[in-house]
Amino acid sequence: NISNGALDVIFDPNSNQLVENTLSYNWSLKSHNLTFLAGHSYQDLRDESKTISFQGFVNNNIEPRYQDQTSTVTLPTAVNTGAERNELQSYFGRMNYAFANKYLVTATFRADGSSKFGANNKYGYFPSVALGWNVTNEGFMANSFFNNLKVRASYGVTGNQEIPSKITLASFSENRLATGAGSFNTYPLDPAATTIDKYPYGITYTRFANPDLQWEVSSQLDFGVDFSLFNFRLTGTLDYFSKVSSNILLEVVPADPIQPTATFWNNIPNMKIVNNGIELALDYKSDPKGSFTYNVGGNVTYIQNKVVDSPYAVLVTGSAVGSGQTGATINGYINNEPIGAFYMYEFEGVKDGISVYKDTNKDGKVLDNDRAVVGSAIPKLIYGFYTNFNYKNFQLGLNFNGMFGSKVFNHTNMTLFPKALLAQSNNTTNFAVQYPTETLANANIVSTRYLEDGSFLRLNNATLAYNVQSSKVGLGKAFQNIQFSVTGQNLFVLTDYSGFDPEVNTGSTSGGIQTFGIDRFTYPKARTFLIGLNLTF
Repeated sequence: NISNGALDVIFDPNSNQLVENTLSYNWSLKSHNLTFLAGHSYQDLRDESKTISFQGFVNNNIEPRYQDQTSTVTLPTAVNTGAERNELQSYFGRMNYAFANKYLVTATFRADGSSKFGANNKYGYFPSVALGWNVTNEGFMANSFFNNLKVRASYGVTGNQEIPSKITLASFSENRLATGAGSFNTYPLDPAATTIDKYPYGITYTRFANPDLQWEVSSQLDFGVDFSLFNFRLTGTLDYFSKVSSNILLEVVPADPIQPTATFWNNIPNMKIVNNGIELALDYKSDPKGSFTYNVGGNVTYIQNKVVDSPYAVLVTGSAVGSGQTGATINGYINNEPIGAFYMYEFEGVKDGISVYKDTNKDGKVLDNDRAVVGSAIPKLIYGFYTNFNYKNFQLGLNFNGMFGSKVFNHTNMTLFPKALLAQSNNTTNFAVQYPTETLANANIVSTRYLEDGSFLRLNNATLAYNVQSSKVGLGKAFQNIQFSVTGQNLFVLTDYSGFDPEVNTGSTSGGIQTFGIDRFTYPKARTFLIGLNLTF
């Protein structure tokens, strides 16, 4: 209970200082063009927080600064502080070379140093090279039906430093005596402490130092083609990519039993995440002549993703948590499977009111080793398309996006499964009849009962606009154009998923590892309608 007035003082300053210096040099000779750039950047990010709570002011309706605080205000009842500082320093260089605007070469090199990493590995080194060939500038393409044709290839290395601050440093905590008159301010700070309390603080590790933590590294190879046809009315790009990430940074359970914490950050030895895929983008514009014009376009990406050489049988990325849940694994990193692979029992139905699960290894018992990989949250296809129609003064634009081949685990459905009501004699619903012997004693089992198809097609945006000249509405030449518009966002979703939205938990984490495809009471996206007026002077 708070006696009289209370005051919380919160102080949360932060700063982001960035200094960049670059030097460039250009050289040209006939058909040769060469550009050099060298640079240095330094970024200093600081974030502090202080929270102090007081209680015991005479009157809660008078601001604390105007009250006599000498006799009534208690000592701070809570004091919390925190501070973070991260520094990033980079040295970089780039060279661009072009010959007759036909053959293009770009080479870059970066040395990035981050204060987040250990003393032995603060810097990472990241080269890249890109080659281009403007085929349409060759003489043999003079009568080609291509308006533009360019072939590209590139290879590059990038780094990832997205980890918490200070995790490479050792940290400690104090252990105070938990009983006695001086339990809060123990000896020697509290001279009034009883004999039993006269012991110094104990200091223990909460995290060991890890000076060898280093950058996560991704190397990517790309091949691509850019093209235009039919007097630039049809344009497109086709790309193949292969990306391999190594030195994977994850928060994992330590193999060393003397680690003071349940998890710690580490570069997972030998483990790699491999992504291969193809991307296609097309855009077509109609003949601009006439009162009716349109353009249509879209893109599609096919992805193959898998984990390679992980030292863990299952590195958990999601588990069953919350009231009545067991903490069992839902998905994780599994060798030769996509990240976020769902790993669980296969639900086969109900027999005599009891849920039945597949005996995968045919040993007559359903145990942990009967769990299997049953899909992934990573879609096989990601796509989007758009259309724009113009007729006289009217414009209509539609934008769609979707995914195919992904799974979603409906954790919400599992959590709300009403077992407590099923066995009641007055419950005659079809659901209760189907599960007559299900009770709270039968814990919810993570299984394909709650795993659903996450494929969908969404109408993201639809806009209908009408343009009118100001002279036609009695405004003379006050405006060049007046546009009225109506826009709808998230108008509909076509999906077999039973939850609110198949796009779930894209940014959540479990134990420091990103979680994929688990619906934990995900709040649905809002459907929005906008009315607009745009005046052009």
